[in-house]
Amino acid sequence: MRWPEHLRAMTVDGRRVHLVELGSAAGAAILLIHGLGGRWQNWLENIPRLAEDRRVVAVDLPGFGRSQAPTQPISIAGYARTLDRVCDLLELETPIVVGNSLGGLVAAEFALRFPARVGSLALVAAACLAPADLQPRAAQLAMLAGGRVASSLLRGPGAAMARPRARHILFATVLRHPTRIATDTLHELAGDARPPGTVAALAALGAHDISHELGTIRAPVLVIHGRNDMLIPCADAERLAAIIPDASLVIFEDTGHMPMVERPVPFNDALLRFVETVEPS
Repeated sequence: MRWPEHLRAMTVDGRRVHLVELGSAAGAAILLIHGLGGRWQNWLENIPRLAEDRRVVAVDLPGFGRSQAPTQPISIAGYARTLDRVCDLLELETPIVVGNSLGGLVAAEFALRFPARVGSLALVAAACLAPADLQPRAAQLAMLAGGRVASSLLRGPGAAMARPRARHILFATVLRHPTRIATDTLHELAGDARPPGTVAALAALGAHDISHELGTIRAPVLVIHGRNDMLIPCADAERLAAIIPDASLVIFEDTGHMPMVERPVPFNDALLRFVETVEPS
């Protein structure tokens, strides 16, 4: 892929928001939202396949990737408003909104506040129920964010990233089998430095509880989770699927917090099957 050809930037509330866009406008578009410390590259294994027959947009949330931090304090509600504005600017009417981890919470918030904007939802290892359990996990999430700094320093020939044990130490919190993931993919997951929005986004995640509202979501929902997720237990996904009316649940065995990276082929297949079932004929 010649990714630079598909990168673009836009201005939202006076700040630059970066995204990648690929594929045609046929069918409902797919909007991809990364998790804490991530960026659009978290979806590298998914965008080309999903874009074969529809339009795909993967955004860098404000304060992550190449998107500038917002002028107002980072909040989940603010992220949802940014997505609404991005959809306006790109003329995305009712996209399939797919969010991983923090991005799953943002996607759910988006669906609750802008229900007419969201066609359907896919919540991937979503942090929608996390506030109730966040304290035991906060240290792990902070370590994940800090690990990106360490991994960005371990580049080049002979770097620690090339050694299986180092890769395992850096990514074991989010990936079930880090040594099975190509090192260039891990570099893309790591990014270049600690994103400036990480600390504020972690605080926003802990302060934003929508668990009592999830049952009011009326868009079709697919819940995807890894059986061995160390950050968000699989039981949370089962609860989430039970709370949201008519939600479907897919669990990948021997998989961690990023199913779209760890199991890209079955993940893409599951998402596309879901899209086909909910898209009007």
